[in-house]
Amino acid sequence: MNNYDFWEKYLTDLKEEIKKLCKKKKKLHIDLHIHSNYSADGKQSIEEILESTRLKGFDIIAITDHDTLDCYDEFYNYVKEGVFTTPLVIPGIEFTIDNKEYGNQCHLLELFINPKDEEIIKDVKVNYNAMFNRSKIQFKRLESNKAIEEILNKNNILISSNEYFDYLDENKLVPEYDTLCFYLMDKFKDKNVTTFDILDLLEKYNEEDCYIDRKNYKSKRYKKLREKYEKTDVNYYNTRFLLSMLAVREVDDDWWDKPWSGSLSVNSYGQLKLEDLNMKYKIFFAHPTEKSLHVVEKMIESNKNIVGLELNARNDYESIDNFYNVLNKYKLLKIIGSDSHDSTLQFYNEMSFYEVDSKEFIKIINI
Repeated sequence: MNNYDFWEKYLTDLKEEIKKLCKKKKKLHIDLHIHSNYSADGKQSIEEILESTRLKGFDIIAITDHDTLDCYDEFYNYVKEGVFTTPLVIPGIEFTIDNKEYGNQCHLLELFINPKDEEIIKDVKVNYNAMFNRSKIQFKRLESNKAIEEILNKNNILISSNEYFDYLDENKLVPEYDTLCFYLMDKFKDKNVTTFDILDLLEKYNEEDCYIDRKNYKSKRYKKLREKYEKTDVNYYNTRFLLSMLAVREVDDDWWDKPWSGSLSVNSYGQLKLEDLNMKYKIFFAHPTEKSLHVVEKMIESNKNIVGLELNARNDYESIDNFYNVLNKYKLLKIIGSDSHDSTLQFYNEMSFYEVDSKEFIKIINI
């Protein structure tokens, strides 16, 4: 049965299987940060993840969806007979937490979790409910976005948070940035309003912004988007393009001392704080950027449950020594991750990045 006891046995047997593998091989290929399509922004199925990582030669992976455990109801079907998959799969999750100093995308990984454990289910519920609160804030933000308001009025488009929540329910989606843009794009596309029409108006009203710092910041963002997205049929209704336009980070949030300009990027919306997370499972800090390491240090000092840092394929460090200095200072464990969201395998070009000494990996099992 797909219950707590099943997953406890799975975890116990999995650790033994990993120990056998570590004795057999000196080097392992491991990716401990992968998203399935159960993440709002994930685009690969469980089957696709297993197939692609197997073909790439991975020994061990972790599926770590954003604030949800739903993938494990499907994954159960792969392991319910007591047969392990290839590669071996460590159950995990990536929690989004509220930390004002860190800003957006403060993410923490928990590994070797029991997806039927009430301790972790409780945390998932807090963040799930917070997502709906964020959506309500975002709809209020849209009311202050002059470009969007002009488009809505000119084309007789009606939007509301209640309609959006119905849209989520009908399509079995969660209230995330991507899904909000899916909803908005459906509305715009129905009236032949393209992403470039929206960008034109955003730039127009941005020029009227009396707050020079915000004006310049957004101007640079819009310029980069012009350079990145060519005028093609695909980009006329590209939701990723729309999201990049509307969710401009570092403005309009709780520390912003100016009136809103309509950015959908919301940092604090009732999600978990570091001190709220369960103490049952150890925490690995996900993809810390070089600029954020000083904040990461403060979080490590305030919470003994943070036992490791992720070296992520997406991160660029001017000096990787900065990462290792923090790792060694606090005697933390290093994990390797791709933060892969789709099946393009773009982060697997250099497989040597994912090569891990089996003796080092055993330490993660034993924490």
